[in-house]
Amino acid sequence: MLKFNKKEKALLSLLAVGLMMMVPLAFMMPVHAQTAPNGTFIWGTPVSTPVTTLNPLTATNLAGEATGIMYPSLLYSLSDGSLVPYLAENYTVNSNGTVYTFYLNPNAEWFNGTTEVGPITANDVVFTFKVITTNTTLDAYGVHTFLKSVVALNNETVQFTLTSPTVMALTYLSTQPIIPAVWGTYVQNISQIGSYTNLDIGHEIQAGPFLLQSVTETALTFTANTHFWLGSPHVATFIIEPFKSTSSMTLSFENGQIDAEYPAISDYYALKSMPNVVNVIYKMPWGYFLWDNTQQAPFNNTDFRIGLAYAINKTEIMQKAEDGIGGAPSFGGEPWTNYSWWAPNLPYYHYNTTQAINYFKMAGLVQKGGFWYYPNGTMVKLTIIEPDISDWMTAASLITNDLSSIGFSVTYSVIPIGTWATDIFATKNWTELSYFGATPSFSNPWYVLWDLYDYQSFWDKDITHWSNATVNQLLNESFTMASNYTGMLNLLFKAQYIIANQVPMVPIGDIGNYYAYNSQKITGFKTIDTPTGIINLLSISVPSTTSTTTTTTSSSHNNTTSSTIPAYVYGIVAVVVIIIIAVPVAYVVSRRGKSKKEEEEKEEEKKQ
Repeated sequence: MLKFNKKEKALLSLLAVGLMMMVPLAFMMPVHAQTAPNGTFIWGTPVSTPVTTLNPLTATNLAGEATGIMYPSLLYSLSDGSLVPYLAENYTVNSNGTVYTFYLNPNAEWFNGTTEVGPITANDVVFTFKVITTNTTLDAYGVHTFLKSVVALNNETVQFTLTSPTVMALTYLSTQPIIPAVWGTYVQNISQIGSYTNLDIGHEIQAGPFLLQSVTETALTFTANTHFWLGSPHVATFIIEPFKSTSSMTLSFENGQIDAEYPAISDYYALKSMPNVVNVIYKMPWGYFLWDNTQQAPFNNTDFRIGLAYAINKTEIMQKAEDGIGGAPSFGGEPWTNYSWWAPNLPYYHYNTTQAINYFKMAGLVQKGGFWYYPNGTMVKLTIIEPDISDWMTAASLITNDLSSIGFSVTYSVIPIGTWATDIFATKNWTELSYFGATPSFSNPWYVLWDLYDYQSFWDKDITHWSNATVNQLLNESFTMASNYTGMLNLLFKAQYIIANQVPMVPIGDIGNYYAYNSQKITGFKTIDTPTGIINLLSISVPSTTSTTTTTTSSSHNNTTSSTIPAYVYGIVAVVVIIIIAVPVAYVVSRRGKSKKEEEEKEEEKKQ
């Protein structure tokens, strides 16, 4: 074993410190300058409504596509509903779930065109929530019902205090679009922000991975924000091109005029067979149900509702109405977004006409002449009403066939989407069935239990009218456990089990969506995000500009060779070189020092 004296140890320690300091420098040393954003990405959309405002609090359709890129939220919701850092780097929640503190990224900036106009601060967040709580028509999430105060503790820290804990708070607070506080200087009073059209008066203040440069009837053009705090996009220009129809959009995609699109479901198989076209299927945080009113006969009988669940061929609906890409039917229970979240031992109501007939009989119905009757001799008549949406109409037609074949007198009608909700759900006396998609915007899929089944929720009060005292107690208790995730899930497992056994709504299946892109023209799509989402806009590249190029010239052949070499390889090489050079040097220096000392000792002995 080598032994070192004090000087040698000090030398080695100094060398170790030097190496520690040089290792990160080695990893950061660029061999070549970072490639600037290059190329153009064109995204097709069938939403062709004109852009009249770029106020993210009121923008919809095509303008909503733009403002979703232009204005950040504290956290970013991926396509599966999970939340990741965006404007806020991180956050904390106090022990009883009433105080949420967000810590903003200090590098976040507002831009006017391509000109930086200042940092995004906690004051912008406070201003945003002051606007929506002052004018509650702008409060899409209804945060004014539980938000007690919002305070900027400093430029980079904002704190929300709730009147009471709620499991909805994190998603509702963190996904609210944040607007610049300077807007307050452009209007007479804060309540006018709702009608404020920032583009019209020349103050296009925005923030995002791409900055909006122009808006026309045929395109929204964005330029890469190379100072975006989460990193620079790889693509220089991003264009959203609207089309009058999905058919014209897909034709343009097939001809190579646009790079990617949300195709119509009916185009899935045609696009699947095309070379260089990639179809990405991703789950949506919602599902299709057969809605009914549990306060009205025959739907006020649990056995009848279970009979309905067994009588409907859900696999056929998912294959025909959703063209086979809607995802695997869940057939029972909540939530439907992810198999791993399901509570154990839940009933799943697979298509089974024998079971359906048994449950209809347990509900007190009587079969005569091939039809079902109430005990008093009145025929059971069911009505299915759907809006004029193609996949819903297809599903309703299949449901009508299933229920008719098992012995019910069924009427099926289609009404305009504009009056559908009013006609069916405006009164508690409605007795129709409707195939409907619930669309919760929650990061935790369990939150849908509260939203759909709590006796105080919008849906329960105005649609299903289903209430269960035990479920209400479990959901109310879960409100107090926002910071105790495991405890909250245990309560919601119990609530889910009750709901699945009583089937207040008949679940049809999980919903998926998909986008198509041309892999020959662009690469880098992430399935965790939507195509125009922040993650994808930072990830996509034009293949010809994605490589880090090194040039080598041979003495015998005057040519160049391009290769892609990851940055970490250079870092490893640099560290190895440092070690190869430094360690022998250290050893030589150490040995020289030791030899010199030995010579001095020998001279001293001679003198003695």
